[in-house]
Amino acid sequence: MIDTVTFDLWNTLMVNAQTDVVKYRLKRVENLKRILNRHGRRVSSDQLLDAYSKGFAKCEETWKKNLDLSTEEQLDALFGFLGEDNLRDTVQPVMPELVEAYVSPILDESPELVPGAKDILMELKRENYKIGLICNTGTTPGSTIRLLLDRLGLIDYFDVTTFSNELKIRKPDPRIFLFTLTRLGGSARNSLHVGDLVEVDVLGAKNVGMVAVHLVPNHDCFEEILPDCEDRILPDYRIGRLADLKRVLQELK
Repeated sequence: MIDTVTFDLWNTLMVNAQTDVVKYRLKRVENLKRILNRHGRRVSSDQLLDAYSKGFAKCEETWKKNLDLSTEEQLDALFGFLGEDNLRDTVQPVMPELVEAYVSPILDESPELVPGAKDILMELKRENYKIGLICNTGTTPGSTIRLLLDRLGLIDYFDVTTFSNELKIRKPDPRIFLFTLTRLGGSARNSLHVGDLVEVDVLGAKNVGMVAVHLVPNHDCFEEILPDCEDRILPDYRIGRLADLKRVLQELK
């Protein structure tokens, strides 16, 4: 019987639209430029955008190994591509300010919740399921996401929140799932994970023995990606909306 449910965050509970990604990137760049210029380092938006793209690509090399980086490490990668002498002398004393500038845009303009996200969390909490969040963080660290979840009225529904930048391990590595289950006091055979990415959420959950639920609200997109993953890993259930999770849990009773 399932007594523990864990969720992915991006595009499972919260929308991560490409337009938002671009918007936040531009705001980060402008924030960083303002701070560097104020401290005597004149860099243009174009220079920072180029360094941002190259730094992000360097971070992706780590992420592809299912490992993660702190915000400071991400900024070090970015600044390494600015090509300015003694930039570290400027950056290090103001790193806390730069970190704040880097992570704050998402708090200034919050992304939307996936339809039904709050309702399903409320229902699971009411039915006494243990609820966890397992999130690969990218450019937004766990500390910022917790603030965001608090503002959106969701944080109290989670018994445990696990973020890859804090654990330095990313899904689908089994350790991030097992770490979360241990903190929840749950066992894999009695647990279910919901996520939108087959090769991250479904693969990771099934590899530790959890029931894997693939959330696919866009069925046109689903038809495109399914042939590529059919031979590798299949979810135990597929749902088109979060409300359908209630049916899955009813079947598993």
